[in-house]
Amino acid sequence: MNLYNFSPVVRTMLAFLLAQGIGTVLLIVAGLMTMPDLSIDFYSPLFSPIMMAVDIVAIIACRLLQPDIRFVKASDIAAIKWRPGMLAIAGGLLGAMCISTLTDKVKLPDIMQEMSLAMSHNLWGLLTLVIVGPVTEEILFREAIEGGMLRKGVSPWTAITVSALAFSIAHLNLAQGLYAFPFGIIFGIIYYRSRSIVLTALLHILNNGIVAAQILFLGEEASEITYEEWLGSTTKVYAIMLLTGLLCVILMRKFWHSYPFEQETDEKQPFEAL
Repeated sequence: MNLYNFSPVVRTMLAFLLAQGIGTVLLIVAGLMTMPDLSIDFYSPLFSPIMMAVDIVAIIACRLLQPDIRFVKASDIAAIKWRPGMLAIAGGLLGAMCISTLTDKVKLPDIMQEMSLAMSHNLWGLLTLVIVGPVTEEILFREAIEGGMLRKGVSPWTAITVSALAFSIAHLNLAQGLYAFPFGIIFGIIYYRSRSIVLTALLHILNNGIVAAQILFLGEEASEITYEEWLGSTTKVYAIMLLTGLLCVILMRKFWHSYPFEQETDEKQPFEAL
């Protein structure tokens, strides 16, 4: 195994950590983070712009460390085949529902819930949560990591799995990480077939938008209400989980076989047994 083929992972995670470090410094300078207890004033009007700046720094740092990122080609909306692409979006949203029922009992740490709640109540926060954050993550984890590994000849499933794992780790908490890994697999499959972050970014934006809307309208109750309480029984929860999971697989398979595939010349042969 050539470890150099995995260099996109190292470079991208370095860029991510660099941006997080700069963000921490900005929070301290702005007086929003106190040491040594690391408490943060999420409700400050400066918090959301700083988080947006962190995302921008991450993209710039990743571009400097990994020059082969295809910003233009990977974001070319005109190249998207929207009819099969909509199958991926629908399948991804159903998959997100299935995953959320599986991880329903794992609650976000209070600090993550408080941050999301604070950011969902101001324009800069909503832009960061729903648009800037998802687009940044698709550039980093799909185009930079998965795309970079594919262009170096790494097998598709390896590239998809590693990018999903990095995506999960980057969320920096177990609750979100458990949700992010299987969702990252879905993102990875869509990216591999379309060779674009357009569909994955749209799916990511829709998913985060739904979560932000829940937090905005339900507040702290959004993290307290379980599917079992909402649906009235565990049986219904399992039924929803199985149904949405099955529909996700059906739609993703149909997307896989109906989306025109253009293999880059320096890659290994694509896998067809999905």
